[in-house]
Amino acid sequence: MNRTDLGSAISQILKILQNGQQYTINKISKETKLNFRTVQKALEWIEAFQTQLESKKINITNLGHTTHIQMKSRDEISSLPIDMQKMLIRTLYYPTPDRNEEILVYLLQNGATKSTSAVPMNSSTLLDELVIAEHVIKKGKKYYLSEMGAITAKGAMSLYPELIH
Repeated sequence: MNRTDLGSAISQILKILQNGQQYTINKISKETKLNFRTVQKALEWIEAFQTQLESKKINITNLGHTTHIQMKSRDEISSLPIDMQKMLIRTLYYPTPDRNEEILVYLLQNGATKSTSAVPMNSSTLLDELVIAEHVIKKGKKYYLSEMGAITAKGAMSLYPELIH
């Protein structure tokens, strides 16, 4: 077996492991054609990295000819449980749904997700804005959700359960 640097070994091992199957060190060694001790050492490094990065995040910022590297605590909103994230979003940023979200949810609840199921609605500035934003598609005097509009409507329903009728 040829000598393999630790970075390459770690990459090869992670590639093998990404399918979710359970392996032994021997099996990984055979599949990657890496020495047993190299696999063992790489797994120790992977485990140590994983432990460190569970609560920390490494930020790497390239600024011209300088690269800044910093390890910070994972105190971002995305590290919180979904229910907590929703509560924070509602409390800090969007306490109530806006009229656009109400229209998107209305279209979704009425099954207006393709041209054949478009819903007749009176034209308005809000609808025109949603058409320009490509969240809603206009077909004559009928409207239906684009793919992005449907995703946005589902997100609004998740964030504002009171919109669900």
